Amino acid sequence: MSELMSQGTLAALDGQQGFNPPRYGRAGRTTEALLEAGRQLLRERTLDSLTNQEICAAAHVTTGAFYGRFKSKQAFFRALQAVTAEDTDRSMTACLAALVQGNADLQAAVHALLSELRRVTLRNLGVLRATILEANGNAWQGFKQRRAAFIERAVPVLAARHQDGDAEWLYRRIRIAFQFAIGSIINAVLNDPGPLRLSSREFDMELTRAFCAYVAAP
Repeated sequence: MSELMSQGTLAALDGQQGFNPPRYGRAGRTTEALLEAGRQLLRERTLDSLTNQEICAAAHVTTGAFYGRFKSKQAFFRALQAVTAEDTDRSMTACLAALVQGNADLQAAVHALLSELRRVTLRNLGVLRATILEANGNAWQGFKQRRAAFIERAVPVLAARHQDGDAEWLYRRIRIAFQFAIGSIINAVLNDPGPLRLSSREFDMELTRAFCAYVAAP
């Protein structure tokens, strides 16, 4: 079972509309297997092309087990989005907390944050792509709000590692640098234009270089 599905999956679904919480351990494992199957299938497939039967086959469970947990495919996708949001929040919060406790310089701190962001994006690639492309969906707005809140927590942590410049000017520069970096990651999710790939650590290095160069520019 993947790292994503092994930590806090059911907690992330607490109160989720269209989801029937499992009462027993086996039912919980079935839920996790279904979510993991959907997450993997969406890496190569669109949400519209994916059937509940295919999800069940990939998870090695019956369609009855699917409908015992999820009211519909849409409810299943909403559950995947909730788990993805929780995974992203948990990973990025832990990374930022480690930086607060450490003594990394600006470049190392930026690299740590952008590396973790790339990894969590890659881990949830299909779900995020489907969320961005979802017609009449509003889940992406929630992801954007979470991202904006995280950036506001990260800005002073990074600014403390850059000694020059007016604080207001520096905070704005860091926010803009995040906008550039996250835009590049989203472009890779949707278009994979290359030459940098989400699967490559070189992406981290070049994003960090661009981020720090912009912050330091006169």
